[in-house]
Amino acid sequence: MKRVVIEELTPGMILAKPVTNSTGLVVLPIGAELDDATLARLQRLGLPSVYVDGEAGGASGKTLDELEAELDHRFRRVIDDPIQYQLREAIRLQLRATHGVSDPPEAPPTT
Repeated sequence: MKRVVIEELTPGMILAKPVTNSTGLVVLPIGAELDDATLARLQRLGLPSVYVDGEAGGASGKTLDELEAELDHRFRRVIDDPIQYQLREAIRLQLRATHGVSDPPEAPPTT
């Protein structure tokens, strides 16, 4: 089971947990297959994410290289900040661990 943000859901995914509205009423049951209509319905509900079948850490099928490039892009404006650098490298370590890579992180920039 993995948690997926609404914007990354695709038709064919299967719900691993039921989806409820603000009053707790089940609007989509466990095992429901998502299609265009259910995706639109989920967006109208304003939910941040849902749980679908699959393994956690899949990140929409992106490769480790793609995820690291995205990480570098997101931190590009704060690269000279030592705290932000540490945050970026901690996230990089987590990405590598979830992809079965245990390479040491790159050396910090010298100032």
